[in-house]
Amino acid sequence: MGDMDKKGYVLSGFTFLLMIPAILIVAAFADMTKTGEESVSTVLQSDTTFFAVNDVEKNVEIVALDVLRESADNITVTGIPLTNSRSTVKGILQTKIDDFTKDYTGYIGAEEVKCTILKVDSAPDPFKLEVDFNVYIKKGKIVHKETIRQYVDINDKKIADPLPFIKLKSYGMPERDDNAELILYGSSLFQFLNSKGMENAEVYNGSTSPLFIKKCPYDPYVSHGNGNSFYVLKNCIYGKYFHESSDGACFMCKLEGRATCKHYGMETFIISLSSHKSTQIKAPCSSDHVIFNESAYPGTSLEYRCEGDDHYILFLDNGHRKKYGLPEVI
Repeated sequence: MGDMDKKGYVLSGFTFLLMIPAILIVAAFADMTKTGEESVSTVLQSDTTFFAVNDVEKNVEIVALDVLRESADNITVTGIPLTNSRSTVKGILQTKIDDFTKDYTGYIGAEEVKCTILKVDSAPDPFKLEVDFNVYIKKGKIVHKETIRQYVDINDKKIADPLPFIKLKSYGMPERDDNAELILYGSSLFQFLNSKGMENAEVYNGSTSPLFIKKCPYDPYVSHGNGNSFYVLKNCIYGKYFHESSDGACFMCKLEGRATCKHYGMETFIISLSSHKSTQIKAPCSSDHVIFNESAYPGTSLEYRCEGDDHYILFLDNGHRKKYGLPEVI
């Protein structure tokens, strides 16, 4: 082999050695590009998962309200209570959420989206319900598991009070007036109270009470007694509000036909028709949980409004008068 050939061979080998770093750099860059693409894909999948969890959470609240509204509406027609409201509502909610997640899985291109309802129960705030659930989402390399506790607000959501319709089913069902947002008792409440031998039960002929669960904004409650004309109390009655009550039933127990329960609950006033008499008398206490309780008790008349010969009256015991800042009876 000639000198040039030898030199050429050596030169070619040296050139190859110089090319090795360049080859490694190109390979590394290609690997970085691939890794970068995977990283971007992972970020996008992670963002999708984050938004998916929020979507599931929002839809649990929406569907829960629908289930509660439908359950209460059905009771206002049939008068039949739920046997176990917590289990029943939980089961219906699970079925509806399964339908949602089935469609939603394909919508976001995930392998799996699952929401398991763990519990539906009353909450410390009687105008809310506690819903506990697990969320599981798998999309690409991302797997997300989370347990969420949500407090669903039932205040002013057009959810009907089911209790009067359950209690009065055998006495002539009351009617619901959605436009006026009132329960119209006709003679049903009088018949119910009269059957229990309650004194002056006839004052509740033609009485009314709020149809929809709506929280009274006048807080503290003692403010209902403000002013000689009871303007706060009147606004409360005209607003068709409910109040927090340690004696009244929570909404879940109302669905079962219970007027009282161990949970922190609510109460409202049942309003009798105006009277042409202003004399002080006793009649069943106007608080709904008292009227529908097995051991109802009387209250003394309190005139909160007078227009000519028409006297508008509540019947309250001293316990309720004190709660709402109203004059007590000696």
